[in-house]
Amino acid sequence: MFSNKNQKIIQHYARIFFEYSVMNMNDNDIEIFYQKIKKVCFFLSKNKNVYKILNTNLLYTEKKIKIFKKIFYNFDVLLFKFIKLLILKKRESFLKEILSEYNRIYEEDQKGFVKSIVISSFPLRKDIQEMIAHKIISNKKKFHIIINQIDKSIIGGFIFRIGYKEWNFSIQEQLFHIQKNIFQNQY
Repeated sequence: MFSNKNQKIIQHYARIFFEYSVMNMNDNDIEIFYQKIKKVCFFLSKNKNVYKILNTNLLYTEKKIKIFKKIFYNFDVLLFKFIKLLILKKRESFLKEILSEYNRIYEEDQKGFVKSIVISSFPLRKDIQEMIAHKIISNKKKFHIIINQIDKSIIGGFIFRIGYKEWNFSIQEQLFHIQKNIFQNQY
């Protein structure tokens, strides 16, 4: 799992890449490009050698660019240019996660899917999960995919996540805030 800083980097690059691709393509081309991104994600997850190339410091930047040009230039020029940018900015190790985030953004923005996670100390009924999602999410037009995860450490309440946004209504969080206020008022 990546740190919060790395998650923001991944989300930032994915959002910029998505917005650039939307601005420079028509709707049909965007769907085709989305399918290509899915294929590249699958390729990266199955090909361990490419993963090693992305994460090694033994290869110079120019050599990595040459390798990825041979792999991706004929497949999609825009994708290759994006990978080249990541290599030049020393962010190539995040490539798979950035492309996965791109897919999530595409599904949310273009298809209307919103994947959310409700973390609770015990399983919640579907109607309660949907009620929580509709209370927190302002856009009612989107289709929600809600996943209920169990985490006994939060004691009670729930944590609601969409992408990297989080709403923490757990008892554990409330106790933390009470403890923090007590210690701040003592000194």
